[in-house]
Amino acid sequence: MEQPELPESGYRVEREETGRVLFSYDVGGRTKVAVVVAKDRPHRPGWGPETSASCDPAELPARFTEEKGYEIWADRQGHRLPVTWINSYAGPRHCGWQSAHFLATGRGKDSRLYARDPDGVLGPEMLTADYRPDALVPVGARDTGYRYQDWELWLTAGKSKAYVRTPHGVEVWPEVKPGLGCR
Repeated sequence: MEQPELPESGYRVEREETGRVLFSYDVGGRTKVAVVVAKDRPHRPGWGPETSASCDPAELPARFTEEKGYEIWADRQGHRLPVTWINSYAGPRHCGWQSAHFLATGRGKDSRLYARDPDGVLGPEMLTADYRPDALVPVGARDTGYRYQDWELWLTAGKSKAYVRTPHGVEVWPEVKPGLGCR
């Protein structure tokens, strides 16, 4: 099963039945990826993928997620957090946004998308405020405890801006307006 977001090797045979094999990829003794391959399915002769399931990428080894470009955030204790809670990523090259950086937090109605845009490639029509590379954390902001490498995430009650503390100071990442997409 060719899925670039899943490890290519390191699986073990979990179970075999006639014409089917379940492969598991374990981390710390717990299954994180399962793949079923089957033989001679309709219109597909030979062995081939039937289905797969996997845990959040944060549960896979750091060497794998780093190689794939995942930016896995952690809590104060260094425990990796699910990308469904928080994740960040460089802007897409095909849009010309590679100098921008995005930070997604929360789930459902509480989800937010913030942007670091030092070169102004997103334009003011896409952001709720200006990106600021040199700011102070406002009074009342709280340290979320979320960390990515040497970044710390601070938020205020309104959550319209993310304050990212770096070794060079504090940056203000404004919230992205709904409907973000390449022009």
